[in-house]
Amino acid sequence: MTALVRSELLKIRTTRGWYAYLAVVVLLAGVAVAGDVGTAPDRRRSELDFQVGLVDAAGISALLAIILGITLITTEFRHGTVTPTFLVAPRRERVIAAKSVAGIFVSLLFAALALVVIAAVALTWLSAVSADIHLGDGDLGIRAAQTLLMAVLWALLGVAIGALVQSQVAALVGTLVWLFLGETLLIGLFGVLDIDGAASYLPFQALDAVDGTGGDNLLAYWPGVAVSFAWIVVLGAAGTERTRRRDIT
Repeated sequence: MTALVRSELLKIRTTRGWYAYLAVVVLLAGVAVAGDVGTAPDRRRSELDFQVGLVDAAGISALLAIILGITLITTEFRHGTVTPTFLVAPRRERVIAAKSVAGIFVSLLFAALALVVIAAVALTWLSAVSADIHLGDGDLGIRAAQTLLMAVLWALLGVAIGALVQSQVAALVGTLVWLFLGETLLIGLFGVLDIDGAASYLPFQALDAVDGTGGDNLLAYWPGVAVSFAWIVVLGAAGTERTRRRDIT
């Protein structure tokens, strides 16, 4: 299993997309936090809740994590490398498990890198304007930990979707359409049917509850984690079974 995980990490590191992921994390997280600090009033910059909110700029790591998770599997099918992969490791569920572990490692790296960029930009700017800094406050640590867990869950959902759909274009486009349009339409439908509470159990609504920011129409934090994990298990099991049965000759 360790060798399979190392192999998956090597595949990630040796693709050009790896550097694109890192560049996007650094650029977007840095720009987002710079914009937040730069446009905030002086008094606001010294407030704890403002500085905790800066951590939300690391949310870009979650979107990249699910894209990574999807491509970890679908790239193999797209380029035909799935055949030698499964010949080397005939137990296909172990390959999917190894990809999941690799996805966890890399998604944590994405989130941690985003947090480092946010800290570097925010601390530099806040110090320059003599704002009070609450770096040692527990709320900041909690939000950072929530960001790390959020990235992991998004990555695992991506692996589950990739294993189930297998077509890279369909998986990526379908996921983005569902994320930005599909659930919005369902939420509206649930409202018409007067079952608004059911909307919070949709996969990305549950994942939204995991970022720690809360919301009137979202689950509480730990129920959100539980529902997100349930979606990952269900889709992952279906994807694993489909992958096990697929003819790759």
